[in-house]
Amino acid sequence: MEQIAMVKSVQGNGMAVVAVQRGTACGAAHNCAECNGCETTLTRKENLVTAYNDAEAKPGDMVRVCSENGTFFKTAAIVYILPLVLALVFYGVSSFLPFGGNEMLRALCAGIGFVAGVLVAVAWDRHMKRVDGLRFHVVEIVRACSGM
Repeated sequence: MEQIAMVKSVQGNGMAVVAVQRGTACGAAHNCAECNGCETTLTRKENLVTAYNDAEAKPGDMVRVCSENGTFFKTAAIVYILPLVLALVFYGVSSFLPFGGNEMLRALCAGIGFVAGVLVAVAWDRHMKRVDGLRFHVVEIVRACSGM
């Protein structure tokens, strides 16, 4: 995944702190600030991430930042798909139990499966933060800052 970001600071260890502009929630190709749609619901308009400064960018430079796709998609699947899948599995398994004729009990089991999926996603998120699992790389300087 590639994004355009601004370098906020450069660290001595070959890393840079970059600000990635948050996209629109609806994914539309318009300026949400003009329509006061999804943009007004966002509380934070940029995310600060630490990236490997492969392009030797300086503070103020606009850069292209890439993340490792495999890790990104695995994390997205765990966070977005796993809770839904576990809810459906728990619902299906509960229908084969001796007391599975009760729809309220099947819905409760589906809720338990969903919560279990969310707990797995939270644990995965903490693990990824601890091991620095999602890595970003500054691969290109799009526009160098001349004034800083």
